Amino acid sequence: MSRILLVEHLDDTPPPDRVRLFLDRTGRRYEVLRPFAGDTLPDDLADIGAVVIYGGAQEAYQTELYPYLADEHTFIRHAVAADVPLLGICLGAQNIAFAHGAEVRTRTDEAYEFGYYPVAPTEAGRALFGDAPTVMPQWHWHNAVLPEGAELLASSELFSNQAYRLGSAWGFQFHPEVTPEVMRFWQGLDMAPWGAPGAQTLAEQQALMAAHDPAIDRWFNGFLAEFFA
Repeated sequence: MSRILLVEHLDDTPPPDRVRLFLDRTGRRYEVLRPFAGDTLPDDLADIGAVVIYGGAQEAYQTELYPYLADEHTFIRHAVAADVPLLGICLGAQNIAFAHGAEVRTRTDEAYEFGYYPVAPTEAGRALFGDAPTVMPQWHWHNAVLPEGAELLASSELFSNQAYRLGSAWGFQFHPEVTPEVMRFWQGLDMAPWGAPGAQTLAEQQALMAAHDPAIDRWFNGFLAEFFA
């Protein structure tokens, strides 16, 4: 049986996210790898069926501070070259882009997306998202330039690269894996960027969560059904 790998960058034990919930519900076994804690990413990809790379507080270019990121970039390049299905979320999406030569940077005004923000599909992204703009959970202030050879699938008002496809890899800057329980966990973290430029208030987040979470859940579970098929 092909292995499913979930690559994490933080050890903060949030509630289960939608990827785990989907895999548990559909009876798929998976392995969690934490390179920051000493786990090694595999060199042999022959038995790897799919990989999800999560977000984190690190920055994709901080390879001297976090040497395991350089190993992750190498793993990403090998996975894409081997046509392994790969999903990068937030930092994961930035790492896929950075591993393929793209710059990862902040806005000049250091604005964040923290909350729920509209994501507008490009013409190429309509098959993935549908025609209407979609509201997605976000927490980031870095964004990747579109890597060479990738297709842009969605943008937002503040950050141009919200979703892209590069061979077997999908990069989502937003966080469709985040359930209301995970978002509430984030809201209570000391590092939550309340008051940062662009960040929504708690009241705004709660209202947008209630309005849009059911659609986010339906869309992402549909995506996962195809990604893990």
